Amino acid sequence: VLCLMGGTQLDFREVHLPPGVTEVFIIACMGGCDIIVPPDLVVDVSGVAIMGGFGHRSPAPAPHPDLPLLRVHGLALMGGGDVQVRLPGESAKQAKRREREARRGR
Repeated sequence: VLCLMGGTQLDFREVHLPPGVTEVFIIACMGGCDIIVPPDLVVDVSGVAIMGGFGHRSPAPAPHPDLPLLRVHGLALMGGGDVQVRLPGESAKQAKRREREARRGR
């Protein structure tokens, strides 16, 4: 994915990845890439960020060789990439509400 002064969104919520590693490469220059994944997908994020960043804040299941693994590599120059965990059909606002309720123990 190449983002130059703009952004893009990759939605993996309804994608059936094969077992093993699937790699995504991101280059973001004054732009960004949002990646949306389901809660049960194992995600590994790494990259170099100069005046930008890469983020992934959700706990994920432990890696297992028989499960799919999404590996995100990136380079960000005044931009970035963010991995968000959402259920299929769930908006960002609904995901925040679900996560807040889970932290409260409901």
